[in-house]
Parts: sequence; structure tokens; C-alpha cells
Amino acid sequence: MQVLTDWQRQFCEEHKLPKQYIYGCEKALAWLKRSIENQSKPICIAVSGCQGSGKSTLSAYFVAYLKSQAKLAESVSIDDFYYSTAKRQVLANQYSPLFLTRGAPGTHDIQRAIDVINDFKQSKPFVLPRFDKAADEPYPECNWTSVTSTLDVLVFEGWCLGLPPQPPNLLKSSRNQFESQHDAERLYRSQVNDFLSKDYQMLFSLFDNLVFLNGQSFEYVYQWRFEQEQKLIASRGKGMNKQQVHEFIQSYQRLTEWGIETLPITCDLELILDKDRRFS
Repeated sequence: MQVLTDWQRQFCEEHKLPKQYIYGCEKALAWLKRSIENQSKPICIAVSGCQGSGKSTLSAYFVAYLKSQAKLAESVSIDDFYYSTAKRQVLANQYSPLFLTRGAPGTHDIQRAIDVINDFKQSKPFVLPRFDKAADEPYPECNWTSVTSTLDVLVFEGWCLGLPPQPPNLLKSSRNQFESQHDAERLYRSQVNDFLSKDYQMLFSLFDNLVFLNGQSFEYVYQWRFEQEQKLIASRGKGMNKQQVHEFIQSYQRLTEWGIETLPITCDLELILDKDRRFS
């Protein structure tokens, strides 16, 4: 069994992780090393996976490794590009009341995300927005991350990254109680799919590599998402209870399962997780 380096031990301490996490990441780290070998230009690595699968942790691990190799790197989540409540209300008025809730394609400022990656690839200064999930609003711009140095790698993580739009015939049947009750006419899911088919594909085309954390089953998502909310409550005093989490994640089920079906074929690296989020 490998001996942890200083930066790996520090990473485990900062993120309160057992050293087994590092051992589980050996395949991912070996892939990352190959991906950045002889790089001559900035590269953007996307990390995709269902809610609670560990995308943020793996992204942070990648950044920590890159910095240990004297590479300049930062990470950002597609969650950081969520629209404010006021802007989502505009979407809700225009398309469906369901767009008031953040999460689905359509609720992110994708043009800002595209601009960020383009500036990164052109070695221009840029600003990474940050979103406060407890307040359900973007943080004040003074809390955003200003990047003035030329980065070697930008790690971009998010639950829907790399997803292709669904064929129209797959939109006909409801996936769960949420869709049956709130989207019987299929307006919401159709509009989400339309958003996904346009600007989101433009964003995804800017990724140089795609890593997919395959949670294998949507049944795991509830447990993982509730764990996230418990941490949020512990740190911020606000978060969703069990019933709210159950209702919230139903809107993610359709595209989460679509990702499990499609992304293993198109990703550059697939990491399969068991129910305890261990790499198998």
C-alpha cells in the first residue's frame, strides 16, 4: 500500500477524509498525470456525476495534486453559475413555475460559464462566481474568486456536465411522482431538454476531458444528498430536511438516470462508485 505524501496527508486532514480515499483515487490520479503530460496550452477538465457523488472532493483533489506539481489550477462548479431567485422567477413566469427552483438546465448563467472558459483558454484574467446554497442566492461579487494569473488547468464540476439532450420519445412518460403531479403536460421537461440541447452543448464542447463519477443507481442519490444537507445545516444553520430533499431530488431523476446510461460511453474516464461512494 502506497505511503501518502505530505500534500495527500494535508488534503485528508482538511477534508476530513480517511486515507483510503487516496488509495481509491489512484486510477483517477494516474489518468490526470497522463492528461497533463506535455501540455502546451491551458486545459479544462470536467467532472460530472450525480448529486452527492463526490465531484467537489475529487475536483479539489485534482487541484491539490496539480499545485503539488507547481501547476496553477482552480476549480469551479456549475452550481456557482445559478441564477438569482429574481432571474429564476423570470424563467418561471415565461416557461414553468418549476424553474423557480434551482437545479435543472436553464437555471444557470451558461453564457457567463462559456465566457469564463474562453477567457481561461486565452490566458486572460477572469472571475469565478460563487453561489450561496443556504441563502439560495449568488454570494456578493466581493466574495467571488478573481483569477489574474495564467492557469494551467481549470477543473469544472457539475451534475449535468456532458449530458446530451434526450430524444423526444423519452419525454413522454413521467419518471416519478414529481413529474406526474407537476409536469403532466410535459412543458417543463421539454423546456429543460431544449435548454440542454443549445447553450449547454456549447459549454460542454469547451471541455478538453470529461470524468464521470458513476453512482450506478438513483437510489443512492437521496442518501448522498441528505448527507450534504446535514453538513450545510451544521455549518450554516440552514438546509433541507429529509422530506424536502426527497422532493428536491425528484426533479433530477430523469437526467441523472440519462447520464448513467449515456456518459460511460462518451466520457474520458469513468469511476464507478458503490453505495458508500467508494471507487470500485
